[in-house]
Amino acid sequence: MQLSAYNAGHSNSAFRLPSPAAREESGAAQMDLPFLALSGGDSYNGVVEGTNERQNPFIVVPKDLLTRAKTPHQVVQDLSRLNVPVNAEIPLINGYTVVMNEDERRRVEQAGYQVMPDLADKFLLPSPWERKPEENVEAIATEPAAPTTPRVTLTEPRYASPLTQQFTGRGVGIAIIDTGIYPHPDFNFPHSRIVAFQDFVNGSTLAYDDNGHGTHTAGDAAGNGFLSEGLYRGAAPEANLVGVKVLDKSGNGTTSNILKGINWAVENKKQYNIRVINLSLGSSQRWAHRRQDPIQQAVEKAVDAGIVVVVSAGNEGPYPGTISAPGDNPRVITVGALDDRNTPDPSDDRIPAFSSRGKSDTLKPDLVAPGEGIIGPNAPGTISEATARKYGAVQKTLSWLDRMRDEELVHVPEDTLRLIGLNPSSIQRFKNSPQTARSEINRLIETTNRLPMVSSNYLGMPGTSMAAPIVAGVVAQVLEANPHLSPDEVKQVLRQSATPLPGYGREAQGSGAVNPDRAIELALQKLDEGDRNGQLHLPLEQPR
Repeated sequence: MQLSAYNAGHSNSAFRLPSPAAREESGAAQMDLPFLALSGGDSYNGVVEGTNERQNPFIVVPKDLLTRAKTPHQVVQDLSRLNVPVNAEIPLINGYTVVMNEDERRRVEQAGYQVMPDLADKFLLPSPWERKPEENVEAIATEPAAPTTPRVTLTEPRYASPLTQQFTGRGVGIAIIDTGIYPHPDFNFPHSRIVAFQDFVNGSTLAYDDNGHGTHTAGDAAGNGFLSEGLYRGAAPEANLVGVKVLDKSGNGTTSNILKGINWAVENKKQYNIRVINLSLGSSQRWAHRRQDPIQQAVEKAVDAGIVVVVSAGNEGPYPGTISAPGDNPRVITVGALDDRNTPDPSDDRIPAFSSRGKSDTLKPDLVAPGEGIIGPNAPGTISEATARKYGAVQKTLSWLDRMRDEELVHVPEDTLRLIGLNPSSIQRFKNSPQTARSEINRLIETTNRLPMVSSNYLGMPGTSMAAPIVAGVVAQVLEANPHLSPDEVKQVLRQSATPLPGYGREAQGSGAVNPDRAIELALQKLDEGDRNGQLHLPLEQPR
């Protein structure tokens, strides 16, 4: 059954951040440069016009035996009799989006339905530079020290080998459920590999990205590096991309739109050979039980449908138990970040402090992948590009300040300090002592270096949001090598082939760093074992 809308007049508004003026009044505008200020529009106020009656968006799912036995039409009639019109059906979880007040919610629950809030939130994970360095010191004292030498410039594609050149994800569809995909030349030449695009935010039929995050993740998974002569290619440069836009230009979205995106990917699996879903998003919202979270239910249904779901762990480390949902779901492949220093030598690899850690009694994350200073395709005119360009301009001033002696820094004019992004309280600390001034300069240099602008075609981003699609690309390689693997078998292959990092616990690295060569070899080995055991391999449908 296709996703169907019942009452367009009651559509959900996506969550919006406060206006710049409102933020200024609250003091939020007085942030250091690393905290990007985002603008937004009006939000759904939840009040019925002409009354004081507050209404809120919900997701309704049949709960008891009686309601679960009803057809969608009967459910819609049920809710209509309770004066609750249905906006849309989400067949994947047997759910329905509605807007209702508290009295109506109680009546719906009494009628045998589970009612879950349709959360509006910023689902893009917090960026690593939004973490204060001093928050990380104690929690990572037992881990290997962070490198003190500068990160070298990438000179060759990651994971380049004869095997990864042979298996490039050819024909495998990767659904990027994110802010959209800009049709960058790395996806469009020598031919277009964006085979489908679905927009649950603005309803566009043409591929676009008004934030830049989704374009970058798509490139990390499946860019071919066309404009960089292959240097900035993703793990699966011949995989097909399916763009599913569920977040707006500020990274905001609703639970229902994310559900619709996952639902659409599952319903269109055969048409576009969608074998992988990448979710570089998450929420810190914690439900009493995983079964109460509709997104958790949706990712499990997607796995049941034969799709490998890859999710970023989050950027809330280094404290234990900070993996965001749905990355904490045992059915998905959860990816933390690795800093490979842009070298193929694993001896200098470190896990950044920002990478979310699992709990000691869980098996999360599943593994880690490069997620620091990752260069990927740029979407012009977006927040991501504007931030990278701003940081690029600030880097020139920081380079000049970095050459000054510590005792000279305290005499730098306040106008210059505001230019590099310091707020009044930071400026006061900067002026207090040469040591604090040097510490602030070093912090801003580290921050701005994480977002390099490479000409106008590529930019750098850090975070587990970049690590996850790299693994999604490796999954496409593995499935090209052995298309008969189930999602659980793919996870097993990745775990068994990962390279453990000395000095880090299970809660930081999972099974270790992703190893594409070993993963492909293990997938081929399993294919060979299946042939020897006489297993029947049915032909898989190819995209039409």
